[in-house]
Amino acid sequence: MKYREVIPLKQRPDWKVILPGSKSITNRAFVCASLAKGTSRIFGALESDDTSVMLGALRKLKIKNSHHGGQAKFKNYIEIEGGGGKFKSGDITVNAGASGTTTRFVTALAVLREGKTIIEGTKRMKERPMDDLNHALAQISKSQVIKIKGDKSSQFLSALLMISPVLSKPIQIEVVGELVSKPYIDITIAVMKSFGVKVKNNSYKSFEIKPQIYKAIDYYVEGDASAASYWKAIAYLHDGKVSFRNLNKKSIQGDALFANVLKELGGIINMNSMPDVAMTLAVTAPFFKRQTKITGLSTLRLKETDRLVALENELKKIGVKVKVTKDSIAIEGQSKGNRGAFSQQVIKNPPIETYDDHRMAMCFAVVGTKIPGVVIENPSCTDKTYPEFWKDLELAYLSPIKLGKKNLVLTGMRCSGKSYLGKRIAKHLGRKFIDLDTEIEKREKMEIRKIVELYGWAYFRESEQKICSEISGQKNLVIATGGGVILEPENMEVLKKNAVNVFIFSDSSIIKERIKMHYKNRPTLTGQGSEKEIQDVWNERRDLYLKYADIVWDNSSGEVIESNIDKIF
Repeated sequence: MKYREVIPLKQRPDWKVILPGSKSITNRAFVCASLAKGTSRIFGALESDDTSVMLGALRKLKIKNSHHGGQAKFKNYIEIEGGGGKFKSGDITVNAGASGTTTRFVTALAVLREGKTIIEGTKRMKERPMDDLNHALAQISKSQVIKIKGDKSSQFLSALLMISPVLSKPIQIEVVGELVSKPYIDITIAVMKSFGVKVKNNSYKSFEIKPQIYKAIDYYVEGDASAASYWKAIAYLHDGKVSFRNLNKKSIQGDALFANVLKELGGIINMNSMPDVAMTLAVTAPFFKRQTKITGLSTLRLKETDRLVALENELKKIGVKVKVTKDSIAIEGQSKGNRGAFSQQVIKNPPIETYDDHRMAMCFAVVGTKIPGVVIENPSCTDKTYPEFWKDLELAYLSPIKLGKKNLVLTGMRCSGKSYLGKRIAKHLGRKFIDLDTEIEKREKMEIRKIVELYGWAYFRESEQKICSEISGQKNLVIATGGGVILEPENMEVLKKNAVNVFIFSDSSIIKERIKMHYKNRPTLTGQGSEKEIQDVWNERRDLYLKYADIVWDNSSGEVIESNIDKIF
């Protein structure tokens, strides 16, 4: 899937999310477990590109690890047989892919083994800084006092901290200059403590570590607070609620405080301690009246892409005025009122480029829930840290619905899932199900394709209008409409008199594939049925679907709505 459109929410979201395990915690736990003597089990670990390459790297170092599945998500665990700080000798090559944590942490582990360690990665990973870490590691054999710069990445210090307990001598690490992203150092020290080793933190200026033994343990990874920022932003922008089953109230992650930072929008905010969620803050800022200036962002230029440039480029595509410096971004508020959509017009600029950066895709998905026409390029790049992101986004649309005796009307493009889901909802509610297209075929005693061939679309629309009028007075129905029912205002007026209208969205590329598989007997507007035709029809009807909708669902995966029907009604 090359592109994915994000559809605006019409309702206030109220949902629960099981977050992926924190990448930062997961990879630190893997390293600590590899340094322990004995077998550790890591529960709730993130399963993603970044964590997979970390486990692969550990296997290269002859650290056995395996995945054990359970019936419930939280019964899954990664088992790691630690070597107590001893690793395979000899020359090896490790592929760290695009993972910064894997590259930096394995570089530090390489100091503990005999032989040459070659670490390979993506082109962008090779461009990211490593010199400060290499310089610090070179000091280990010469001194007990190691100096390291802290202004580019906290991962350098984290890597050094984690290997220090298994060295043969006490180590004092002195930070030269400013230390960025301090909360990530807190995570490192907290994970190390769980595995039985202590670090003395002297106000982040220096750190003292004595020789110690890592203990093999069962470790539970909490949900990713950075990932939670996208859902918190959506809930905030739509005046909704979101809760997380696996994000601890006393989280060890600094990003867990993101909700507090949202309240500072419209002012100057220093995000030096939370750079990963600064991007979420930046894409939320346009929905406020005043300018928001976010500072302390020098490290964003050294990530998967230059994130300040990427944010500037893509925010401008949606009409936002942006000014970027070497370590800040100023975003002009576009909305007339706080948390208001600043554009009701469909965004028609090129798709949002992600630069193969998972956070760019997830950030602009937040934007798409407020304004129409936001299309994300290369949506699968979220696999780096959040493989289930798009399904979890679909959950945000599934707030509880109280129907009473009102009808449930389902609108949307053909193959969006109206009939399929309508039958299941009707069965769940014990209601009568009506498919408008099927009713027309029964009355005309021929398939819709034939009706259109013989009498044209105008005749078909007249038949559709008659049925809409007839059923509008009934109650307790679930009604699946035809894709073009919204083209006639009279249809929607009568259908909505005693009903809740749910617009079911599916991305155009997915609709094309469904049409190929299931709906060859239904006519197309031009007879082509091409992806271009589907996109053209969608572009023509998008505004009308949203205009008449009381509630919007995203059914692009074809899985999330069906598995949550009992939670919606």
